[in-house]
Amino acid sequence: MKLRELYSILNEIAPFFLQEEYDNSGLQFGDLDSEITKILLTTDLTQDTVLEAKENNANTMITHHPIMFKPIKSIEKKKKPALFKAITNGINIISFHTNFDLAEGGLNDYFLKILGLKKIKPIVESREKIYKIVTFVPEEYVDTVRDALFEANCGNIGKYDRCSFVSKGIGTFRPLEGSNPFIGTQNKEEHVNEVRVEVIVKERDLNKALTELKKAHPYEEPAIDVFRTIFHKNYGIGAISILDRPLNLKEFIETFKRLTYTKYVRVIGDINKEINKIAVCTGGCSSLIDSIPEDVDLFITGDITYHTALTMLEKGITTLDVEHFETEKFFKEALKEKLDRYNLTIDVIVSKKEKSPFLLL
Repeated sequence: MKLRELYSILNEIAPFFLQEEYDNSGLQFGDLDSEITKILLTTDLTQDTVLEAKENNANTMITHHPIMFKPIKSIEKKKKPALFKAITNGINIISFHTNFDLAEGGLNDYFLKILGLKKIKPIVESREKIYKIVTFVPEEYVDTVRDALFEANCGNIGKYDRCSFVSKGIGTFRPLEGSNPFIGTQNKEEHVNEVRVEVIVKERDLNKALTELKKAHPYEEPAIDVFRTIFHKNYGIGAISILDRPLNLKEFIETFKRLTYTKYVRVIGDINKEINKIAVCTGGCSSLIDSIPEDVDLFITGDITYHTALTMLEKGITTLDVEHFETEKFFKEALKEKLDRYNLTIDVIVSKKEKSPFLLL
C-alpha cells in the first residue's frame, strides 16, 4: 500500500479541507509514492514516538497534532529534534487534527461514546457547503441515475440515506446540426415524459457526484442544476449531548474520571450543580465560550487560562477544565477504529509510549 492511497482514505474519513484556518493538517513530510511498511498512530510527534515507530518497523506515523503549525525556514536538530529524527529515519508523517475533530464520527463523537453518550448536534456547525443537484431524465432511467448519485454519496440526511425527490413533467428540446440525440431527430422539437430528480450533496462530494451523474445519464447534454442550500449539519466543532438522567456535578465528575482514566479536573462554577445537557470540545476550546448555548449545563474542554476562567464564572458557564492530553489521548483508538473498516493490508498500531508532558506531584 502506498502512502498516496492511505492519504486518500484519510481524506474520506475526515476531508482535510474541513480543518480550521489556523491548522496544518495533512502531509507534514513524506513520499506519497513510497510503500508503507506499518502505521503508528500517536497524538504527538515526539522523540519517544519516533523511536517507537522505528523499533516497530513503521515508516509512517499519523499524528493528531501537526508538528508544523506555521511555515519554518529551517529544521535544526536542537530546535526540532523529533522532526529531525523522523526525517533522517525516512518516516512519513501525516497529521489528522481539526478535520478529524470536526468530522462525523470524529474525535469528539468518540469521546462522547466513551462516556456512554450520543451527540445531538455540534457546538458550532461546520462551514462546509451543502448543495442540491437537480437533473431531468426519461422515466425509465430514473433508478439508474439515482443509484449513481447515491453511490457518489448523495442523498444523505442525518441518519437516512438514499434520500431524493422525484416529480414528473414534460421536457422539450430540439436537437441541432451535429448533435447525436438519445431521443428524437435533428431539427425537430421533441416533447418527452421526464422526471425531475433532486438530491442533497456535501461540498466534498459535489465534483464526484456530477461526474457520475453525467456517466449514468442517457442524454448527450443532460440538464443539471446545482443550488447552494441552507442545511443543518450534525458535524462541526465540539459536540452536545444529554445525559440519561440528571446528575450532581460531583457524581458526574467521578464517573467522568473513571471512564476516561483522568486523574484530575479543575472545576469552574458550582460543584453541587445538577447537570443534564453537556457540551464537549476535545483539546483546548476556550474560544467557544460565546458559542455555548444557554441551556448547556456543563462545558468540558481544556487549556483554560486564569482570565478566561473568570469570564466563564461571570457568564455562568460551568466548566470542567481537563488537561489537553486527557481529552485527546483517545485519538489513536478513534482513528484505528475507522481505519480497521477499510481492511488495510498493513498493520496499524497505536503508540504505547506517548504521554502527557506534565507530571502531577
